[in-house]
Amino acid sequence: MSDDAQPAPDTELRIAVAFTGGLSLAVWMGGVARELNLLTTATRAEASGTPAGLVRARYKRLLDLLRLDVSVDVLSGTSAGGINAALLGLATVRGCDLGGLRSLWLDEGGLGTLLRDLDEPRPPSLLQGEERLLRGLEKGLRTVFEDQVKGLDRVGGLDQVKGLDRVEDLDTGGGDATPGLDPSPRSDSDPDPTRVFITTTFLDGMPHPFRDDYGSTVHDRDHRGLFRFTADALRRRETIGALARAARSSASYPVAFEPAFIPVGEPTHRRPDMGPHLVRQPATQFCADGGLLANRPIGPALQAVFDRPATRQVRRVLAYVVPSADGAAEPTVPPPLPDDVPSLGPVLLKVFGVVTSQSISAELSALAAHNERVKSRLRAETRLARMAVRGADLGDEELRREHRAKHIRSLARAVAEETLGQMIAGGAGPDDRRVGFGPDLDRLTTGAVTVIESAAPPPETLPEGADVFDALARFGRLLLDAGKATVLRLLRESAAQAPADIRTALEEQVGKVHAAMPRRSTSDLRGSVRPVVEAVLGRVPPDDDPVGTVIRSPGWADAITGQLPAARELPALADAWRTMAGAILDTRRHFPRHGRGENDQDAQWPALLAYLVGDSTGARPEGEPGDPPAPDSVARRLFDLLAAQRVIFPDEQAARQRVELIQMSADTRTLLDDRQTAAQKLTGLQLHHFGAFFKRSWRANDWMWGRLDGAGWLVHVLLSPQRLKQLADEGVPVGERLREIAGTDAPRGVLTAGPGGEPAELAFLTAGASAPLPASLPQTSMWVALGLQRLIAAEELPCVAEQAEADQKAGGAPAAADFLRRYRRRYPDSRQPVDPDTVDEFLNACRISEETFRREKDSRLLKHTVSHAAVVTANAVRATADRWSWRLLFGGVSRALRLAHTVRRRT
Repeated sequence: MSDDAQPAPDTELRIAVAFTGGLSLAVWMGGVARELNLLTTATRAEASGTPAGLVRARYKRLLDLLRLDVSVDVLSGTSAGGINAALLGLATVRGCDLGGLRSLWLDEGGLGTLLRDLDEPRPPSLLQGEERLLRGLEKGLRTVFEDQVKGLDRVGGLDQVKGLDRVEDLDTGGGDATPGLDPSPRSDSDPDPTRVFITTTFLDGMPHPFRDDYGSTVHDRDHRGLFRFTADALRRRETIGALARAARSSASYPVAFEPAFIPVGEPTHRRPDMGPHLVRQPATQFCADGGLLANRPIGPALQAVFDRPATRQVRRVLAYVVPSADGAAEPTVPPPLPDDVPSLGPVLLKVFGVVTSQSISAELSALAAHNERVKSRLRAETRLARMAVRGADLGDEELRREHRAKHIRSLARAVAEETLGQMIAGGAGPDDRRVGFGPDLDRLTTGAVTVIESAAPPPETLPEGADVFDALARFGRLLLDAGKATVLRLLRESAAQAPADIRTALEEQVGKVHAAMPRRSTSDLRGSVRPVVEAVLGRVPPDDDPVGTVIRSPGWADAITGQLPAARELPALADAWRTMAGAILDTRRHFPRHGRGENDQDAQWPALLAYLVGDSTGARPEGEPGDPPAPDSVARRLFDLLAAQRVIFPDEQAARQRVELIQMSADTRTLLDDRQTAAQKLTGLQLHHFGAFFKRSWRANDWMWGRLDGAGWLVHVLLSPQRLKQLADEGVPVGERLREIAGTDAPRGVLTAGPGGEPAELAFLTAGASAPLPASLPQTSMWVALGLQRLIAAEELPCVAEQAEADQKAGGAPAAADFLRRYRRRYPDSRQPVDPDTVDEFLNACRISEETFRREKDSRLLKHTVSHAAVVTANAVRATADRWSWRLLFGGVSRALRLAHTVRRRT
């Protein structure tokens, strides 16, 4: 089948990416980002014969086989990883090519260009954060912004779905076998929900109060900062300055780079206002490296992975990009003895390493807990439905009143916490009793509850008949989203077991439910509360009651009622409830004999359907469906089920979607080369992860391995055993098609038995339906990735050779001489393309990853770099000395080092 005749994708893979910190290891992560960029644009870019076009074409053939659409929708980064997150996020939203990222790292990531000037009298750091790093980031981001890939259907990588008018009407789906659904609210002002999160560390921090059990507030300061850039912001050229500043602030590694200035509230000193892009707004202050408190930014990515909408079956993957799984670049040493007390310098380095290399166990535990909550919530929903089918009353008035009270208090609490946080940040209250102590939070919450109760709160009881839809509308989008999740779960799970004609009819109901969802309110709670607080702070005397003044303010009441559905929104909300009730009744029409609530744990949707349509066990003879219930009674039962869950479970709405976690590291294999660990491949692990900044060829080497390793991991993720089995059952010649993509015959152990007689890895494709599926396909993935990796190596090896020659001219040690001789003997013309079939020999000969600083000890390049750094260090120490004698001493040291540096440069 030709590419033009390929069926449209019917499954989607969504990848959230968390880039860790790692200083110069960010070059390797940049290579991974490049492969993600090529993969996500593969099916939307015009075919071309360029190296990038050939790689995209190979990815496209694999995606066509799998009938799979791939997107990157959530990106999180810290420290130098924040730079890659910013660039990849911008390229994803704009539909741009990320090929220029290699040049950015090669040109702007060298110590020689980053070191401060020798004559700077009071350097705040060794390297130039504002003048070099920030300017280089702005230049690189502008290049990415303007370099849109030809042929993309639309920017952002999210295609418009046929039959739907608005992207925000889609649901979040996906699990292992059947889609899960996410009722999480999001802003409809940004229909393409791509998000970029970048961490930083506030040096002054921001107030972070906690309330104890006796009503007092425990004051603390939170130094964790988080920048958030929406797709809407990333589409605007004026965001580039703020995005570059966020990435630069996250990469402000102490001593290496000076802290970054972050204005909040208004632009100042030619710096953009960063307030709109901060998750929590502190006062204007300086920021340091994001890796000090969040070096492994899985948390921000996990919180946002469910914001992306969909209409198809979806797999959700969180890619944790870390160059080395254990970070160990040094050989194992024997345990220390009591007298082996380390000196001050090594202790400080190790302590700092502990701070910036935190364990991810807490965040991984959070991910595991989330996946368990997903299963628990689905089981609980089914269990409640079964109990109701057997006679339990979910809809008693006491439960409904408790749900209503919880709903109103959750709205009030959100307003109260936002108000109190802004008042604390503004320093409200007299000096001897600042706002935040005692019952301030409770007073604000109670005041907000009073405003809601006096406005247009949800009803205490649900009326009979068709009026129930108007009553349900007054609960707003939160309850509607939860109901939508349950209804779509019913439609999806029943459709998965239905014949083709019924499945088509149920999918039409899915589209109707999506289309019925009204736009969300664009009310900005933070923005509506701010003018009220600012007005109070500007006119309340110090000894007055600022909390009481806020509660009595009409503007505050307006901010609270703005969280309630407006009168003009109620008809659309009511219509959405009617549509969901109609979809449930249509499911009953297609499955009249399944509304029995059977105790089949493998088919949970019949019990859910039985409850929603009122089919109690034993109410009628087997096989007789009876008369359909009225739509209002279906809506009332759905509300009772949702209310019971909300009363039983915490306030958070657990997204009903499992997340797969994959660690993408350099500790992986390829059939192209025998190197298998990060220590064997990467130069960036040296010198406390500063290594790759030393030489251009070192950065080119690490970038190349980032692409090679990234391609291997991405193929591993794409080759889902469940998907391949489904295709094989449909008659697709999976093995033959994979061979075409790999470009070589399969090694033993993939399609045939392994060398030791072990079964072929793809034997499950022809096994029976009851045969277990493997968790993953490592051997098959390496084989298929080989075709991509040959193309990647053919593109990158000429660059590595060019940079190695440049390093030798700059005075670096000629350690790559053997590789260069072989390469230039075959390709004397640097413009000559490399034959992918010959890359095995040259990649194995390219041992730049084995170069070390020890080998460079006599090189002119190292001596020049060390002497330059020594002068800048002496200048910085002299500027911080508080006694004239110390300043005099280090001034002399600085002059001596500068003289030696000048002499060395001339020789």
